[in-house]
Amino acid sequence: MTTPVPIDSTAWRRVGLVLFASGWGANHFAALLLVYRQRLHLDPAAPAMLLGVYALGLVPGLLLAGPLSDRHGRRAVVLPSAMVALAASASLGLGGGSLAALLIGRLLYGLGAGGVMSAGAVWAIELSHDAAPGAGPRRATIALSSGFGIGPLASGLLAQYAPLPTVLPYALHVAALGAVIAGARGAVETVAAPGPRSPLLRIALDRAGWRGFWRGVAPMAPFVFGFPTIGFVALPSMLGGAMGPAPMAYTGLLCAVILATGVLVQPVTRRFDPTRAARLGLVAGASGVVLGAVAVATATPVLLLAVAPVVGGAYGVCMTAGLQAVQRLAHPDARGGITGLYYVLTYVGFAAPYLLALATRVASPSVALGVTAGLIVAAAVALRRG
Repeated sequence: MTTPVPIDSTAWRRVGLVLFASGWGANHFAALLLVYRQRLHLDPAAPAMLLGVYALGLVPGLLLAGPLSDRHGRRAVVLPSAMVALAASASLGLGGGSLAALLIGRLLYGLGAGGVMSAGAVWAIELSHDAAPGAGPRRATIALSSGFGIGPLASGLLAQYAPLPTVLPYALHVAALGAVIAGARGAVETVAAPGPRSPLLRIALDRAGWRGFWRGVAPMAPFVFGFPTIGFVALPSMLGGAMGPAPMAYTGLLCAVILATGVLVQPVTRRFDPTRAARLGLVAGASGVVLGAVAVATATPVLLLAVAPVVGGAYGVCMTAGLQAVQRLAHPDARGGITGLYYVLTYVGFAAPYLLALATRVASPSVALGVTAGLIVAAAVALRRG
C-alpha cells in the first residue's frame, strides 16, 4: 500500500530527473526526422510512422507499469524501465542506417519510457504530498516537459552543425540518462508494503469514477500530445523546403519553445478546476492549429514561432489538468493504473502527424488542419465535470 513518508522538499527531484531524461529521449527524435528522411529516402508518411511506433510501444509500458508499481513499489518498476529506455537509445544511435532498426529501437524506447512515465509520475506526485495542492502533477509535467523541450533543441543543433548527426545526439542522451538512473537509486520509496495481487490491467474506479474519467478526461486526453506533435512534426513537414537553410535546428527550436511554454503556463493550472482548465487548453490549442493552417497556406515558416507557444501552452494546461483529475478520481492505493490509462490516451496524439499526412493525400493541408481544429473544439464542448 502507499503511505505518506517523511521526506524533504527536494526528494521528488531524483525522480523528476529520470522523467526529464526519459522525456528527452522520447522527443529528441523529432529533430532528427529530417535527417533520416533525407538519408534513407523516406516518403512523407514514414517520419510520422517512426514517431507513431514509439507511441505503440508506450501502450504496454503505460498500462502495466502503474499497476505493477502499485504492487511492487515505484523504484522496482521505474529503474528497470529506464534501463530499457537507455538500451533502446543506444541501439538507435547504432542503427541510424536502417529503417527497420529505427522502428525496432523506437518501439523498445516507447516500452521503457512508458514504464518510467506512468510509475514515475505517480512516484513524483507521492513524493510531493507535503507540498501545496496540485504541486505533484505540476512537477511531473514540468519534469517531462523540460526533457521533451531540451532534448530536441540539443539534438537539432547537433544534427545541424556537428559531425555524426545520427550518433552524437544519442551518445549525449545515453550519458545523461545513465547518470540520473544512478542518482535515482537513492530516491525514497513511497509504497510501504506490497499491494494486493489483483489483475494487472484492473483499474480501481467505481461507477462514478469511470463516469468522471470518460466525461471529464478522455475527450481531452488525445490532444495533449496531439498539440506539440502537430507543432513540431506535422507543420514543418507540410512546409517542406520552405523551412529555410537550417531545418533541423529550426525544428529543435520549435520543440523547445513548445515544451518550454508548457512549463511556463503551469501557474495557470492553479486558478481553475481541472475541467475548466482542460477546456481552456483545448480552445487555445484549436487556435494554434488554425494559425498553423495559415502558416502552411501562405508558406510562412516564421509563423510557426507564433504557433509554438500557443500549442505549447495548450499542451501544458491540458496535461496537468488531466493528471489532477485522475489523481482526484483514483483510490490512494491504485493511482498507478488510472495514471497509466490516462497517459495511453494522451499518447494517441502521437498519431496526429501520421493521420494528417494521410489526410493530405485527399485534401489540402489547410483543410486537414481546419478539420482538426473543429474536432478539438468539439472535444472542448463535450468535456464535462464528472
